Amino acid sequence: MLLGVYLRGSRLVAKSDSKESEIRKLIKTICDEGCYSKLGRNAISELVGGGEEALDAFLKMQHKLPKTDLHPRDLADTISDVFCEFARKYSDALIDRFATGDIEEFQTFWALGYAEGQRSIDILLAGLKSKAQYSRWAAAESLIRRKSKQAIPALIERLNDRSSIVKTTILQAMKSNKRYRLPEALPALRRISSSKSNQKHSPGSVKTAEELVKLICGEDSF
Repeated sequence: MLLGVYLRGSRLVAKSDSKESEIRKLIKTICDEGCYSKLGRNAISELVGGGEEALDAFLKMQHKLPKTDLHPRDLADTISDVFCEFARKYSDALIDRFATGDIEEFQTFWALGYAEGQRSIDILLAGLKSKAQYSRWAAAESLIRRKSKQAIPALIERLNDRSSIVKTTILQAMKSNKRYRLPEALPALRRISSSKSNQKHSPGSVKTAEELVKLICGEDSF
């Protein structure tokens, strides 16, 4: 009987080691091929199919990935793409790892743009108030991508954000989609267009803000 238990335990260990080895090979392929190649895309899909165990393995390896000839920008895009694909299927697991500090804020907010469910929306809404401007930008981009009606008031409020990239993202969303063009946005839009600093450093934002005021109020609004 003890021998049977030992053999079963050995088989489980062997199976676990085999799966871990397979996950490592997939991560190596992803790093070698990148997200813009068919081999890389297939490896990402297969990795995500491994579920939370594969997510944990990738998180463990993300700061000591296998050596690769990929351009650093392509590697960064590939890592981001892996997290986005995990977010599509395992958003709760991704959020849980974010809560324990295992995944960076920016990566989490960007990936959740491809998730579903209220929990991920709540995380992104909170992300709009992050201290880091690129995290706020990622949260704004993801909420816009998710087409969340619930997020519209919070996005309009961020027109007062101190970061130009956050404001520009929201201005462009307002320009392309009338759902954001609400009267509540007018005070912030007028502040943007009348700011001397914006007129000097962000003339494109000033022009867009003026166009949006006209779209909301009519041509004779200035």
